[in-house]
Amino acid sequence: MPIIGTVGTGSNTESNRYPTLGNLLDQLPDNSSNLIDPKDIRDSVYTLWERIEDVNLIASSAASASAFFQNPDPTPFQVGGITAGTSFPTPTDMQTMWNQLLYPYVGPVASLTGGNVREFGSLAAVTLSWTATKNSNDITLIDVNGVIQSGAPFTTSQSGTQNTFATQNVDTTFNILVDDGTSTNSASTQVIWRNRRYWGKVDLSSIGNPNLTTSTASISSIIPLLNDSVILGLDGAGVGSGSELSTSISKTYNGINGGGDYLVFAWPSSFSNSQTPQFSVNGLPNTAFTRIRNNSPFVNQFGYTTNYEVWISNTLQNSPLNIIIS
Repeated sequence: MPIIGTVGTGSNTESNRYPTLGNLLDQLPDNSSNLIDPKDIRDSVYTLWERIEDVNLIASSAASASAFFQNPDPTPFQVGGITAGTSFPTPTDMQTMWNQLLYPYVGPVASLTGGNVREFGSLAAVTLSWTATKNSNDITLIDVNGVIQSGAPFTTSQSGTQNTFATQNVDTTFNILVDDGTSTNSASTQVIWRNRRYWGKVDLSSIGNPNLTTSTASISSIIPLLNDSVILGLDGAGVGSGSELSTSISKTYNGINGGGDYLVFAWPSSFSNSQTPQFSVNGLPNTAFTRIRNNSPFVNQFGYTTNYEVWISNTLQNSPLNIIIS
């Protein structure tokens, strides 16, 4: 039977300590025949006494532990919210130290949407959607596009919308600023104005489907057939819608199909290489395109005027082509 301690060794009061309740009970005989010896009682009392002493010792040790963190040395690494090189006043209470470790300061977050890309001449109205996210501190300031939101300090995150206007046909930036007394955060959104490039096909059968490679004199008769209304109505000739907002002439037209008509491409004269485009047809350089309109005033669907270049294939096209313009 295991024994983990003895007191009064060699005396008539020697007692043994047992590690578990089961061990202790096992050494007590059934007393139906008066078999319990006084030492059995002493062993039981000694074992229980030592168990109580162990509990007292643990409780005493816990009570004497310091409630403060007391190390003035800078920390060598970042741990949680405590950055490397942080030092603590001596003493620092444990609650403060643990708060710094597990709950580091997090500044507010600002979010703003509502900007987009618009065609020159279109409406300038804007609806801004904003969010100010509270983190560690209450929010003390929310400034949306120069409008201070009332109700500060804010103890919870805030959101809302604001109706305003962009400067007509001028790229316009809108801002939000959020402050919590410790740090600020900002966000922005833009309304950006763009022109369209156009592509599609045109029927020149009314003037005999001229070959512009051999008859440049036909250009003057084509100009009226490529007026603003025709350009605005181009349908893409099997590639997309036939127009898109852009800042470049560069585009790949896979499978563009004249279907027995002439292919047409138009873009603002302000675009890079607008007057000297490079055409590739089915992977090979191709010069069989002619400019019909040069620096020509073009009025878009919103009545806004921009100078445009308009190019056309020299001959009618009957099958799908892969064309790259750059």
